[in-house]
Amino acid sequence: MTEFLSFDLNQAYAQIKEMAEAEPVTSKEAWNDMVEVFINDKIEAGELDKDEDYEDMIEKLKNMWPEYEKNFNVR
Repeated sequence: MTEFLSFDLNQAYAQIKEMAEAEPVTSKEAWNDMVEVFINDKIEAGELDKDEDYEDMIEKLKNMWPEYEKNFNVR
């Protein structure tokens, strides 16, 4: 199984971070919701294989909250 064939986690983080700044996202819960919406949108757009298991990818992106929070002084 080729996991995340054309998916770059850092690129996904950068895209989510940009979306989060525009909202603005100010809580871990909102960040987690944004991650799930982002992945689901990629699946619906055909950019990710709908049959792939994305739980690990989603978990890794959710775990990037502290980086987002630190860099943008979200409180």
